[in-house]
Amino acid sequence: MFTGIISDIGRVVDLNEDMLSVSFNNEIYSNLDLGTSIAIDGCCLTLKEYKDENLIFQVSTETYTRTALNNNHCGYVNLELPATLESFLSGHIVQGHVDSTIEIHEINELENNMWNFKFKNAISKYIVDKGSVTINGISLTIVNPVKDMFEVAVIGETYNRTNLKHLNIGSATNVEYDIIIKYLEKINHDI
Repeated sequence: MFTGIISDIGRVVDLNEDMLSVSFNNEIYSNLDLGTSIAIDGCCLTLKEYKDENLIFQVSTETYTRTALNNNHCGYVNLELPATLESFLSGHIVQGHVDSTIEIHEINELENNMWNFKFKNAISKYIVDKGSVTINGISLTIVNPVKDMFEVAVIGETYNRTNLKHLNIGSATNVEYDIIIKYLEKINHDI
C-alpha cells in the first residue's frame, strides 16, 4: 500500500523488452532489499536488482500495456516506497494498481505558484467531485468533473517534487481511481 506522497523523481535509464532501469536521487532508495515494492509513476513494481547504481524492475506485459510507460513517456518517473505502520497517511490509500491511462487536456499556471491540470478520457463513474484520484502515483483531489473530464489543483510543492513539471498537453498519465468507490460499485453490482 502507498499513500500517493512522492519521495523522489527518477529518470528512466532504459526500458528494453521486459526490463526497466531507473536512476534515483534520494538515498532512501539505496540498499533496499531485493523484492521490495516501489511505486513507479503509481505502478507497484518489484525491485529485481541494482545495476550501475540504478533500480532494475521486470515489467509484465500487463503493466507495459496498461500504463504510460509505453506511450511517449516523458522519461521521468515518480517514486514512492510502501507505507509502514509508522507512516503518515498524508495522501490516500493507493494500491499501486494502475487502472488505465488518461490524457492531459489543459495545463494552466495560476497565481502564487499554483497549477491547474485538466484530464480527459477518465472513467466518469469513478470521478467524484472532491474525491481522491492518483495521477502518476500522486494523491490528488478531483474538482469540476464533467463527463469524462476533471481537473486537479496542484500546489507548487507538489509540482516541483513530481514529474508533472515534465508533462505537456497530450501526455498520457497513469490513473488509479479510489479503491473505495470501486468496492462500492462491486457491492452495488452484486446486490
